[in-house]
Amino acid sequence: MIELLSSIISNEMVFKVGTWYCIPITIAVIVLFFVKTSRDERGRAIIGKASIISTIAFIVLINIYAKLSDELIVDYLTMACSIQWIYNIVLTIEIAAILIYKRIE
Repeated sequence: MIELLSSIISNEMVFKVGTWYCIPITIAVIVLFFVKTSRDERGRAIIGKASIISTIAFIVLINIYAKLSDELIVDYLTMACSIQWIYNIVLTIEIAAILIYKRIE
């Protein structure tokens, strides 16, 4: 399992895919933060709830990375790819939570 994870996160193609995935989700989060419906009390509450969920996901993912860094050979590509995909996953969770909360409320 560790060997498979190591081969995935030390692959330059995975890093490039993460870079191109990062751009639209970052723009989407910025748009969701500044759209007119997010500026009222209900919108701020939705963003707050979604941010709590994504912060918890960030804490869990960083701790998993810290534990796995003992097992993995950490070079530039491995570290950059890991941090980038943690960022991508956290932003994806943030977007999904905002959209789910907007649908519910």
